[in-house]
Amino acid sequence: MTKLIKYSRLICALVVSISALSAGAFDVFEEYEKVIWINQPKQIGIAYERGKKLFEFPVVTGDDETTTNPGIYKVKMKDDSYYSRTYDTPMPYSIFFDLKGMKAIHEGEVPPPEKKKELATHGCIHVEPPYIEKLYAWADEENTAVVISGWRTDD
Repeated sequence: MTKLIKYSRLICALVVSISALSAGAFDVFEEYEKVIWINQPKQIGIAYERGKKLFEFPVVTGDDETTTNPGIYKVKMKDDSYYSRTYDTPMPYSIFFDLKGMKAIHEGEVPPPEKKKELATHGCIHVEPPYIEKLYAWADEENTAVVISGWRTDD
């Protein structure tokens, strides 16, 4: 029964994500010079500038209990030394895309693929050095889009 619910949820989410992204995916590259694209099924991020791929980096996102919700966001705030009181942990190089949920792209562990499925975030997106420093320096508040596509699978 739980597998049926999980697959139904996954199918529903994919349909919603595909329709939302297909309606706005091409516009995001026209509207924003800089785009951070997070591919959750592949656990990969890509930085684009003027539609051209600059660099790719591995990520870890939330799982089905603590989700990183697909959508098109905007970088709202950056803080290079943010500390989460909620989780009592440092979140260096935070690039916030959801202030209500306090979700950010920030420095965090990204293990190799065989161990990655054992790790999930609380909805944030982990990126390891040196990629996070490069991404943090490059992204602009209010002028960089964050596109989160798909849902995380079982890796």
